[in-house]
Amino acid sequence: MKTKKPGPPKGQKHIEVKRSAFGERLYKIRKARGVTQQGLGDKIGVTKRVVAFYEGDHAGPTPELLQKLAIGLNVSVSHLLGQKPMPDIKDTIKPALRKHLDALQNLPPKEQRTILNMIEIATSKNKR
Repeated sequence: MKTKKPGPPKGQKHIEVKRSAFGERLYKIRKARGVTQQGLGDKIGVTKRVVAFYEGDHAGPTPELLQKLAIGLNVSVSHLLGQKPMPDIKDTIKPALRKHLDALQNLPPKEQRTILNMIEIATSKNKR
């Protein structure tokens, strides 16, 4: 049986994306948050192409767009600029809750969805 070689699909070249320091931080934060370029763009009122532009090897955005990016990614402007690191999410979660999150992460996807739906229902009841 043939094993598939790692790399891009047949006929496509692997493309190295050059990024500025800001672009690299923006890319990593966006990926860590699980947000697509399109999703971030929609959230802050710009196109996917604008997000991709600033993730590339370009100068940083205007102060207004920088503020929108920070809000859209739920980070501080200083974190986006690389001036102040954000605390790791594991450091901000109580140990008892972390134990349950670890258990949830080890469940099969279907069971994870069931529990997350239950949490959604419980939190929506509290908002009323």
